[in-house]
Amino acid sequence: MSGVADLPPVDQLRTFILRCIQSPAKRENYQLPPGRRSEFLLLIGMCLRVRRLAQAYNRLERGGFAVEGQVLVRSALEHAVTAQYAHLVVGGMDRLAVSGTRDQHELAKFLADHSSDPTVPDLVEQFAAARLDGRGLPKFSGKDSIVSALDNNGFLTTTYKVLSLVAHPSHQTTFDALDVDDDDVSVRLEPTDHYAHQMFYSLAAACMLAAWLIAHLTDESAEMATLRDLANELHMPWRLDGGLSDDRRRFPLD
Repeated sequence: MSGVADLPPVDQLRTFILRCIQSPAKRENYQLPPGRRSEFLLLIGMCLRVRRLAQAYNRLERGGFAVEGQVLVRSALEHAVTAQYAHLVVGGMDRLAVSGTRDQHELAKFLADHSSDPTVPDLVEQFAAARLDGRGLPKFSGKDSIVSALDNNGFLTTTYKVLSLVAHPSHQTTFDALDVDDDDVSVRLEPTDHYAHQMFYSLAAACMLAAWLIAHLTDESAEMATLRDLANELHMPWRLDGGLSDDRRRFPLD
């Protein structure tokens, strides 16, 4: 996660986030190139979830709950990066499909063991029949993960680590609630947002990745060019496969 001095102004980042929030709302139908329908259906939900999370963070931040909204930024980044991995890495879409059917089946089995709902056994049978064989997606972070595969400059690893501090109980939770002055300790009801600028940058980056992916899926060359220009202006990536070897990239000639 970059220092504040290295980041574009907050107003510039907010403007781009608002562009991404508003753009998908203007359209209900997408024109898809031949052969892209099933891939689009698997990925559009993750991309639009990024938009909704950005919209939710924007409302919380304006209402004085920016710190509580940071967990939404983490989720937005996770959705955007996962979608990019599935779309851009060779075999990614197959692995996403396997993960989806496997997770459905595993959840149904768990509920069957822990629920008295009489409809659950039928779901177990249904999802077992639909479960695909093969490797699912890698874990999101850590060794041999989605992040380690796509992160060629440390941005994803560092950002996700910092964002995780607000998603789980941590030292940050303790310090946010206390004011310490020598021997005097008082409780602070409203935490200080120490990472406000970085949050806007991280959220804008997630929006960029999702917006570019939609444009790439729908083959909108003008929108892809506009997003590339904006990404260069905002000093952020629009796609994450640049550090992969050509044999791992689905679109090495793009």
